[in-house]
Amino acid sequence: MNLETPSADVVERARKGEGSAREALASRYYPAVFSFARKLTGRAETALDVAQETFLRAFSRIEQHDPSYSFASWLFKIAANYIRDLRRRTERPEPRDAEASDLRAESILERSEDLDRVRRALDSLPADLRLPLVLHLQEELPVREIAFVLDQTENAVRMKIYRGLQKIRALVREES
Repeated sequence: MNLETPSADVVERARKGEGSAREALASRYYPAVFSFARKLTGRAETALDVAQETFLRAFSRIEQHDPSYSFASWLFKIAANYIRDLRRRTERPEPRDAEASDLRAESILERSEDLDRVRRALDSLPADLRLPLVLHLQEELPVREIAFVLDQTENAVRMKIYRGLQKIRALVREES
């Protein structure tokens, strides 16, 4: 997914409370935030709530956005934190939509004979491995941005992506 960086002017106008600038940012990023949330929560209804809450929080704290990171990364960080909060509160996994974990990870999918095996393997990963994979493979964020979203070092993110891919490969092989 290509998330172009909005001009500093649009973010600055949104920071000053200009409705049309906030609308432009929401229009540009809402689909990506919703998709990200759906992949992590597995439910469209929950993803809608997460996306709405993400933008409410973002616009109420827009002055905290660090321009050295992309606006999209900042939104993903807010969404990821909100999802973590939801999980802590509910402490039970929600049932996942069948298509919720559909990744565009061509390199994995091309090698896989069965997309369902890859989906099951991804769904079975713990959140600390699934989240970096979704950000890297689906949202196409660079490791530096993922590190920002997850409040981790770049090396930790690289290791989690590597471990997640290794686990997916092993699980797919086991099912074969």
